[in-house]
Amino acid sequence: MSGGQFSGSSIPAMSDPQLLRVLTSTGEMQQELFEQARAIRHRYSGDEVKFRGVIEISNICQKNCDYCAMRRSNGALNRFRLDAETILAVARSILEVGITTIFLQGGQDPHCDPILDEVIPAIAHDLGAEILLNVGERSSETYKRFAQLGARSFIMKYETSDTILHNRITHGPLDRRIQCMKWIRDAGMKIGTGNIIGLPDQSIESLLSDIRLALAFKPNFVSAAPFIPNPGTPFQEQPLGDLDLTLNTMAILRIGLKNVLIPSVSALEYVRPGGQLMGLNAGANVMTINFTPQSYRERYRIYAQDRFIVTLNHAVETVKSAGLTVDPGVQLGIAASDTTSLKDNSMAQEEEQYGQGT
Repeated sequence: MSGGQFSGSSIPAMSDPQLLRVLTSTGEMQQELFEQARAIRHRYSGDEVKFRGVIEISNICQKNCDYCAMRRSNGALNRFRLDAETILAVARSILEVGITTIFLQGGQDPHCDPILDEVIPAIAHDLGAEILLNVGERSSETYKRFAQLGARSFIMKYETSDTILHNRITHGPLDRRIQCMKWIRDAGMKIGTGNIIGLPDQSIESLLSDIRLALAFKPNFVSAAPFIPNPGTPFQEQPLGDLDLTLNTMAILRIGLKNVLIPSVSALEYVRPGGQLMGLNAGANVMTINFTPQSYRERYRIYAQDRFIVTLNHAVETVKSAGLTVDPGVQLGIAASDTTSLKDNSMAQEEEQYGQGT
């Protein structure tokens, strides 16, 4: 299969057998796929990798997803919910290093909404940062309120497009997730979505469906993450998701959607050291750096207790290794910031070597 057959227009037009061949490609064909994904990224988005600073604001969740240790029925997890003062203090530290996207992520915890109502305008208007939210299913009115307060974008992953599998592992309907995705877009926010690769009983055909759902929905950003077996969940004994299928999915989405933001998630680093570099080489152009306070970060077990915590230094070195560039503002922020608190935060982060990020 020649490079021309990996063009943006050809991916959506491929038959299932053709797309399956690309999705499962290895060796020379896989490298050709990655090369085309990098060429598309360069043409439509340039070579700069966008950094996000994540604050994990709550590990309380209404949902009971079988793959997540923050599931409602996990009574062994020590729960937390950050207050507005803590969130704003961390947001300021993110801005100090030149990262201008503040990513507020949490379990599906409606009791966070009054806190978000306070911190969103403070971060968006007073601090002048871009706000990305990932806090679960809400009403259309709530999404509109978040947007009016200043939130620019929202992540709502569909996880799997297989309606039966989705209902069985999340204990909720796929239609609800898709409806929320539409409400988010209707509210005026940019929408991010994506899937998990390697879920128990997930078929290769459903992965093709996942890709087609993303291509049809045309999100502003999209992710593919390998499944991580999480202690304290029904899936804790399951194997890791397939790295090659994940990387190939990322490359296909880059080619098919061209200028979307695609994160190189830290789950890739958990599956294999250097995995995030492999993600960038497969067409990704986003990395998320964890700024959650240490004592809370250890309790945010969305994928694994021993998840890999992405530090600023790790992200910068990974981007440089990929031959890509870091936002000049971040480079200036790193050079200008020599406070003890920042150094201590970075050192504490480096102590955690394995696990999945956002």
